[in-house]
Amino acid sequence: KTKDELSNLFLRFDNDGRGLYFDDFYNLMSMHKIEVDNILKPCIRGEKGFITPSRETFFGETLLDDGSNGSPKATIGNNTKDATSISVGAMKSQHLVQELYESRVASAQRFVAMCIMFHSLGSSVQNFFSVISFGLLGYRTDRSHSIMRIASTASPISAAEIRERAKIIFYTKKVRSSL
Repeated sequence: KTKDELSNLFLRFDNDGRGLYFDDFYNLMSMHKIEVDNILKPCIRGEKGFITPSRETFFGETLLDDGSNGSPKATIGNNTKDATSISVGAMKSQHLVQELYESRVASAQRFVAMCIMFHSLGSSVQNFFSVISFGLLGYRTDRSHSIMRIASTASPISAAEIRERAKIIFYTKKVRSSL
């Protein structure tokens, strides 16, 4: 770490301005590298509040290290010649990002692909019957009952009841506050 980073750590743990006590020093020295990096990392938002782009060449690059701080490592690879040692913290962060990607982006991509595929299939069936019967059995998919519908459960309370309940609650609070 640089002198500035060490000074920032020291000032963060120096609560009363008289230096570090043994317990504070012990807590500081027993922190994991990921915790220290989390304290030292600069704010990811700029002056206008926007998130600044990462300067890492790949996600989790700052979590990788040379192993000099004793952080836990995992070995990846079958044989010793190609085996790679990687930080457990980097692996966990990569796993989290992959889960977020799969649950948000990849599933949305699959959904859109399925919608496009079924729309194309429906269009080809629609066109097939028009061509094969010389226009006698043709139909429009958008006018038929075979369009995709979203299954939903009816609300047990109507919107009118909710509106009436809100008015009752409002006037009850108003009466109670005036007493």
